[in-house]
Amino acid sequence: MDFTFVVITYNHEAYVLEHLESIAYQIREYGQGQSFQLIVADDGSTDQTLAFVRHWIERHSSLFVDVQIHTQTANHGTCHNYTKVWPYVQGNLCKFTAGDDVYSCENLLAEWQRLQGYDMSSGYPLHLIEGRLTWPAFFNLNMVASNRIFGRANYMKRLLSVSFNHTPSIIFSTRVLRDDVVRDFVLKFAVTEDYPMHVKMAERFFPLSFAQSPLVHVYYRRTSGSTYLVRNAAFVKDKLEIFSYLKCYVASGFEKILLINRIYCFQQNTWRKRLLNLNYIFYGARFATNFLGVIRDYMRIKPELDKHRIHYNNIRRRAKEERDIFMQS
Repeated sequence: MDFTFVVITYNHEAYVLEHLESIAYQIREYGQGQSFQLIVADDGSTDQTLAFVRHWIERHSSLFVDVQIHTQTANHGTCHNYTKVWPYVQGNLCKFTAGDDVYSCENLLAEWQRLQGYDMSSGYPLHLIEGRLTWPAFFNLNMVASNRIFGRANYMKRLLSVSFNHTPSIIFSTRVLRDDVVRDFVLKFAVTEDYPMHVKMAERFFPLSFAQSPLVHVYYRRTSGSTYLVRNAAFVKDKLEIFSYLKCYVASGFEKILLINRIYCFQQNTWRKRLLNLNYIFYGARFATNFLGVIRDYMRIKPELDKHRIHYNNIRRRAKEERDIFMQS
């Protein structure tokens, strides 16, 4: 099996057809001669997410050599839903993406193939808000800066410091999915799977190799139903637990002082969180030191927005056609 697409869903009936259509686009445009697996990991959706998924698969099953749907009667949280399908991945390469996001029009299959020698790689996002794509300039500028600052450092240095990465765009080496220690560590958390996974990977696969692609990989949908908003208490608890783990078992010396300060500031209100956080001061100083290189790199990666908007409109149109067929059936 060449490639596995894993779709992480929970009450995504409004968006999942767009996500599936963007997978179909990648396969039809760029997947000639390759074999594909589709795995849907649903966390007990109570809407029509699974009905839409099954209907779509029925009509497009020829795109895949293997299709699996893993669901459950109750919602167990993102971390459980994310890791439960790891043993079923058959592809040499595998991408996990939430069912409300959309893959871009770039040749991602070729790009992921190019980067397959790395433990993890990532692209730049476009934000998808109420049907409109925008370039998140501040965030992506800081992604460029983070790669400049930490590009040659041990990946754990990123995790111990303020840095920017777009986790929905990340693709991992499949060897991570075979590691029970990484999986069991992620399962200790409720809704924050990415940061704990990175921490344990950085410990287990030393030195962890990371590459930043210049392409847009994902249109990242921002809604009022995002997990970090809906389950904010669980999100905060997870973050504090992983910070505490880093403080107790990973950080040392001045790193530990900065992490204690970070934990303190994380629990404060907005202005104290920023103003008193020494980590932001050190990050700002590093940014300033690398300013000219950051700006030069940033100007190279800005995409043609019109191209992506045309693509998304086509994906949305095809998803609407699929929805109409479903409603008529």
